Amino acid sequence: MKEDSIIGNLHIHICILGSVRTNCYILCNKLTNEAIVIDPADQANVIIDYINNQNLLLKGVLLTHGHFDHILAAAAIAREYGVKIYANENERELLADSHMNFSKTAGCDYGMEPDEVLKDGQVLNLAGFKIKVIHTPGHTIGSSCYYLENEKVLFSGDTLFRETVGRTDLPTGNFSAIISSVKEILMLLEDEVLVYPGHGESTTIGYERENNEYLNVDRFWE
Repeated sequence: MKEDSIIGNLHIHICILGSVRTNCYILCNKLTNEAIVIDPADQANVIIDYINNQNLLLKGVLLTHGHFDHILAAAAIAREYGVKIYANENERELLADSHMNFSKTAGCDYGMEPDEVLKDGQVLNLAGFKIKVIHTPGHTIGSSCYYLENEKVLFSGDTLFRETVGRTDLPTGNFSAIISSVKEILMLLEDEVLVYPGHGESTTIGYERENNEYLNVDRFWE
């Protein structure tokens, strides 16, 4: 279990769940006890136990993309608390298709539909936070990051990791697209923005600007 982070009124709890150790984030507003779950990867009971033990009021489930290792507990969590599941409008096919989202390969044959689809640039107001949807295709066609501008926190899914980027060899992945998403979209953010990825350790935009070799991707073609 990674350590929790507190940034202003935002409390970030991280659960590492499922067969490939996915970061599931539970965001809590310390003033209201309202909460959001980002990428409920698996083990719904772990997420539910934390929400109940902390007396949180869940307001929604956000998906960065549709791969099985980010969604397996989504329906159970949404059903338990009567909340909506949100995902990018371009991700519906992958979410629904157990071959495309690789749940079939993982032995669980899981498909789902989001309750509400999101557009690039849309701003959600959930749990007292303003959350900007940033469409970052590449890892999948509908991959999106969620940016809390007031807190300067970005949840990057499998688009941007510490010193690397997400894989692009699975259905709807595109290497050129993910490089463009990172270089031309995410790197417009300020250096101090904290980045919480779908796997591994957190980082910052400034650190990635200096240390992520994919920002100098031209060398791969030399």
